[in-house]
Amino acid sequence: MTLRNIQQGEVLSMRVYKQYVGFLWANNYEIQATIDIASPETSLQQVADRIVTLERSLHISGVIIDRVVVSSYAPDSLPYDPDTLATFPYSATATRSPQGNDVLPLELCLFVRRNTSFGRDGRILYRGCLSEGDMTASGFRPLLTSSAVSSLQNIVNTWQQQGLGSEFILVMASGEPNPTSIRRVISLQVSEKIVVKKVNNRYFRRRP
Repeated sequence: MTLRNIQQGEVLSMRVYKQYVGFLWANNYEIQATIDIASPETSLQQVADRIVTLERSLHISGVIIDRVVVSSYAPDSLPYDPDTLATFPYSATATRSPQGNDVLPLELCLFVRRNTSFGRDGRILYRGCLSEGDMTASGFRPLLTSSAVSSLQNIVNTWQQQGLGSEFILVMASGEPNPTSIRRVISLQVSEKIVVKKVNNRYFRRRP
């Protein structure tokens, strides 16, 4: 599969790169085409714009949404095929105002659930979204205040009214090299939990 010919039902990967005071990190999404895409260049730009709209609204001002990379679901081909990858530069500043005097460390992540009709829900951990006034604690565990949960959920709800538009939906996909399980994300839900995740976090595959 290439991005020049996107058929209905095909799954793509999106990776959104962000930076703040010398740190660079990213979040991943999977999206699925709802129709055959006649103009991939325009459609991919539009879906990248929609994700950037969400992330700019969630992140603290000062965080830069650097770029979005859209690629085929299957791992990069050898030799490299440029038609399986599209990069959209943004350098867009996030817009959420800090609640309090200080932003929280990047290790303290906003936890957003990806709800599906069946199976376990997914999670998105966003760094650079929280500030001092967003946090409380219970039993030595950091939590979002109820007002922060409400404010962030309102941002998500407003975005979800349009979502990704008419040509793509958010999904959770798994399987290699092509997806064998695809579940539509029916909603995004802000959790009161604050997740601590190292900035140099690595993924370790436990089983071959």
